[in-house]
Amino acid sequence: MAGSANVHSVDAIRAFHAAVLQFQEEGRLCLSAIEMQLLKIMGWLERDRPGFWKREIENCYREISEARVRLHQCQMRKMGDFKPTCFEEKKDLEKAKNDLEFAQKQIPVVKYWNVMAQHEANEYHGRSSQLGQMLEREIPQLLALLRMAVDRLEAYGRIEVPRSPASQLMFRRSDSAEDSKTEGDQPSDVKSASAAESADTSETDWTDQEERL
Repeated sequence: MAGSANVHSVDAIRAFHAAVLQFQEEGRLCLSAIEMQLLKIMGWLERDRPGFWKREIENCYREISEARVRLHQCQMRKMGDFKPTCFEEKKDLEKAKNDLEFAQKQIPVVKYWNVMAQHEANEYHGRSSQLGQMLEREIPQLLALLRMAVDRLEAYGRIEVPRSPASQLMFRRSDSAEDSKTEGDQPSDVKSASAAESADTSETDWTDQEERL
């Protein structure tokens, strides 16, 4: 029949419904996990790292100031013609200056990666929005259609199909054949009794006709 559904198993539709439902749940979990990770990274770049390097710069300034004080104190400890080298103090001051330079360079680096991460996050949201729309709109519609199909097929299976005139005639012929078969299967003495009864009836009818004549 043209346009027929050709459904072989309602259980197959139920299994497909369960698979689609599982895909929806797993898709939601994946999108939620990625979104949480993105929020964590963006917060780390926007708030944590800038604040961290700002504090590091302040610490470096303080270390430089303290190193200079120690160097000055060392240089003041000369005795006569002896002038101390103050090697360790100079080394500490140089290290504090290098640390300050490194910390100051991290500020633009953090800003750069913050911009890049924001761009990639926007690209991801643009792509994942299609999946999110499918999970929240299209899949619920598909699940509803599958449930409706199962309900209708189950209801259709409970309907008793009426017999057509041709099938009714076939059943009548079958019943007649069964009756004939039943008569043919009667015992011989029953058949003889029926034949004798028919003969007596015929003889009685002939006698009545002679009396009338």
